[in-house]
Amino acid sequence: MEQAEGSDKNIPPKPLPDKTVPVPVVVPVVTRSPRLTIPSFTKTSPNELYRKLLPAVLFLLTFVTVMTVLLVYMDTVALGAQQFRLNMSRDYELAKIPQESPPLVAYVRQLHLAPRAAHVQPPNPEPTPRVKILDQIFGSEEQGTFVEFLPKGPRDNTTLFLEAVRGWDGVVVRAAARDYLALRGAARALHACLSPTNHPREVTYQESESSGSAFRSRVLCLPLYTVLLAAEAARAQLLLLAGEAALPALTHLPYHLPDLQLQVIEVFSTDASYRNKTSEFLATKNYTVAATFADSVMYSLSPPRH
Repeated sequence: MEQAEGSDKNIPPKPLPDKTVPVPVVVPVVTRSPRLTIPSFTKTSPNELYRKLLPAVLFLLTFVTVMTVLLVYMDTVALGAQQFRLNMSRDYELAKIPQESPPLVAYVRQLHLAPRAAHVQPPNPEPTPRVKILDQIFGSEEQGTFVEFLPKGPRDNTTLFLEAVRGWDGVVVRAAARDYLALRGAARALHACLSPTNHPREVTYQESESSGSAFRSRVLCLPLYTVLLAAEAARAQLLLLAGEAALPALTHLPYHLPDLQLQVIEVFSTDASYRNKTSEFLATKNYTVAATFADSVMYSLSPPRH
């Protein structure tokens, strides 16, 4: 028994089972980057090569065409702007068109002397000192004709009275664009300046503003005789003129024509030398001084001598 017990003690114990949990090993995944390949054009057939190059060629041609058109357009606009500035600063002498030209007269009459919209007349215009002089010459004449050819300013009070009270008709001409648009009354209006020659001109007219700047506009300068023919006023009872071109314009009137008979001419000027020259010239055309005012001189056509 003791031997059996001793043999049991010499038997080694059985090993316990291993309960350790195995750790999973992560194996890195290696991804290969795609390799860039360049097509070999040397081994490509001509048709395939043309097919691949066609989009690039079309893009290049389109780009060049668009840029060329854009450059041509920009050059054209620049030249147009330069020509416009040149035209706005240059005066044109239309010397080949005489003042009695029928096409010129028809052009002014049909396109520039169209009837105006009705304007409100000032209430009860008062007679001016000039009206009294006209009454001494004509009497209280009704249904007369006047031509008011001034560079700028509002309507003349004398013609306003004759128009509203005496029933006179006529044409009012202004070179200043703003004054032309502000004209009132029933008379026909014309935007033009007075030409000092016997042919029309195209000039740049400058209007001074209160701020010191200047407003410029293109204006057609017409001979006095052209306006008289277009307005059918070659035998007008009253003609009003002003400006430096008044005397030169009077010198180009064909006084020898029987259809031209301006009974009263009033020239606005405060320059004594200019007034004397005007009086001397009109005296050679059978006009005498009817009245003298601070800003004008009125001349009356004397009866013809027999």
